[in-house]
Amino acid sequence: MTKKVYITSIRFVLMTFGISLLAACQAEATSIVSPDIVLQEQPTNSPVPVSTPVESYVFSTSQDGFITLHGMLVVRDPLTILPGPDDAIFLVPMDSEGEGVTGIPQFTVGEVPQADVDERTGEFVFIDVSPGKYAVVVLTKGESQIPTRNMDDGTYSIFTFTVEQQDQTIELGNLSLP
Repeated sequence: MTKKVYITSIRFVLMTFGISLLAACQAEATSIVSPDIVLQEQPTNSPVPVSTPVESYVFSTSQDGFITLHGMLVVRDPLTILPGPDDAIFLVPMDSEGEGVTGIPQFTVGEVPQADVDERTGEFVFIDVSPGKYAVVVLTKGESQIPTRNMDDGTYSIFTFTVEQQDQTIELGNLSLP
């Protein structure tokens, strides 16, 4: 009889541990939040979490006769360089003869186009851009003006837009800081 009670006690402990572990796993799973999906409380009869997408950020578009630019900013080392607040991505006009980073002039905020930025994702858009040569530059928290780089090839993000690109959205791709 003692042996039977002992085995029953072990089964009880294992079942209690298993139920506690399962409850902990379920509690852990409901606390996961991604930028795109918000999990809601599960109905007791539903084995699958119910999710609703987070509201998308709505960007403006250019007026007729201008160019819209779309891209994504990736901050490689946020402990070293972090963009300043208030959508700190700028489109700096360059002299057509300027080359590379030395051809990017210093700018004053308010005098050059500033991007609209989804701070959750780093996605950005410039609207009402005229044809010309431009560099994408980030103003950091320390007030430094840092040119971005193309993630694909590491070159500075310097672009030339033409009259033929008016009334279009041009994809700049993933740009990195630094």
